[in-house]
Amino acid sequence: MLELKNVEVKYLNTILVLKGVNIQLEEGGFSCILGANGAGKTTTLKAISGLLRTEEGAVTDGGVFYDGKPIHKFYPEDIARMGILQVLEGRRLAEHLTVEENVRAGGLIIKQSSAQTKRDMEMVYHYFPRLKDIRNNTAGYTSGGEQQMVAMARCLMGHPKIMLLDEPSMGLSPLLVREIADIIKKINVETKVSILLVEQNANIALELSQYGYVMENGRIVLDGPSDKLKNNEDVKEFYLGFTGAGSKRSYRDVKHYKRRKRWLG
Repeated sequence: MLELKNVEVKYLNTILVLKGVNIQLEEGGFSCILGANGAGKTTTLKAISGLLRTEEGAVTDGGVFYDGKPIHKFYPEDIARMGILQVLEGRRLAEHLTVEENVRAGGLIIKQSSAQTKRDMEMVYHYFPRLKDIRNNTAGYTSGGEQQMVAMARCLMGHPKIMLLDEPSMGLSPLLVREIADIIKKINVETKVSILLVEQNANIALELSQYGYVMENGRIVLDGPSDKLKNNEDVKEFYLGFTGAGSKRSYRDVKHYKRRKRWLG
């Protein structure tokens, strides 16, 4: 359904960020991209959604294909109308509007009747019942978890075929991370929307997804079924925080690791 073939991305036609990235997402599938800050995960999503154009970035080699059709030169609004929608890192709500006004804004990219919009709102409240109770609240005064729900609900209003989720757990408590994760999985299973998830929380990402990619310095260094990645020694040490002896390491220890080369073996 979605395929990145040897994608290279540069900003200002000078700064090389992605180097030969290959990713596939099946129809109704759920894949994740793991990696540290600066690895190129968000840039990968923006290469798909077309938002690179807004930041003077471009796919300079390779291509992004949707149902076999190259889309990497399309404008972001055209890609959105095709059903490829990105939920940005940091939520990016219209904070002065109400929760419901923010959610309804997601449906503006498609033409539909008021009756269909009403049905879509009911669908959204099915997945995010908490939003119904606060629908008239000003979005900027809601909690981080509620704002993440609004951002995802806004995406659903656009009838996505593919959801690109960028760090949905960022800044949330463990309890809210669990709640958001359960909703994401429910959406994937019930609506058959394909999901590509970017996450630093590797435990959640590998639990939810069927297939995973590990990215470092703009390259995919490891990929495979999520269950297999969970048992990979490097993934366990560098992303799940376990040593070979099975004990958990602190983030301070992990972030100062000297990367081994088993990725490329």
